[in-house]
Amino acid sequence: MKREDKFKQIAKEARAVLWALLAIIIFWIIAGLGISRLNITIFHTPLWVITGCVGTWIFSIVIVVFLMKRIFKDFSLEEDDGDE
Repeated sequence: MKREDKFKQIAKEARAVLWALLAIIIFWIIAGLGISRLNITIFHTPLWVITGCVGTWIFSIVIVVFLMKRIFKDFSLEEDDGDE
C-alpha cells in the first residue's frame, strides 16, 4: 500500500468514526429523551433508562462491529520498500 493510499484510508476511517459518534449521540437522545414521555416501566425502572443506557450500549457495539468489518483495514504504518 502506497503512502498516499494509507493516508486516504486513515482519513476514511476518521470520517467513519465521526459519523458513528454522531449516530450514537442521536440514538442516545432519541432513546433517552424521546422515550421519556412514555410512562412504561420494566421491573420498576422507566423504559427510557433501559433504552438510554443499555440500548445505546448495544447500538454502539453494533456500530463498532460494522466499522471493523466494512471500513477499517489492517495495514502497517511503517515505511515499506514499495512506498513512495
